[in-house]
Amino acid sequence: MPHFEKQVKVRFAHTDAAGIMFYPRYFGLVNDLVEDWFGEGLGFDFKHLHIDEKRAVPTVHLKADFFRPSFMHEMLTFSLELNKVGSSSISIVVQANCNTENRLKVSLILAHMDMASGKSMPWPDDMRAALQKWLPQTGDT
Repeated sequence: MPHFEKQVKVRFAHTDAAGIMFYPRYFGLVNDLVEDWFGEGLGFDFKHLHIDEKRAVPTVHLKADFFRPSFMHEMLTFSLELNKVGSSSISIVVQANCNTENRLKVSLILAHMDMASGKSMPWPDDMRAALQKWLPQTGDT
């Protein structure tokens, strides 16, 4: 299954007074991964998309499961998998692991939106084609 992956070191700024990663920091790192995937994986940089084109991809639904705490100076591997491409939204799953131990799983739905109107809009053909490359292969021929 195709996935996009980044390594992240848990820093002091990510942790609470006990040295445990503070849960809202995970959401910032998930958003960073999504932004990197759009730029590096899909070829649609957020600056160009948001500032120049006045389009956005806000999170419209999020479900998170936290399995184990993460601690300062651990290395986490964040991975993103695309599950579904709709007419104006996508469904993705982001996981964070430390070595083989699963720490976090977040299911997200992102919508493609016109920033001026605040309404969803269909994916343009070039973005849809880029997204399709990240979908799991079904094995059908």
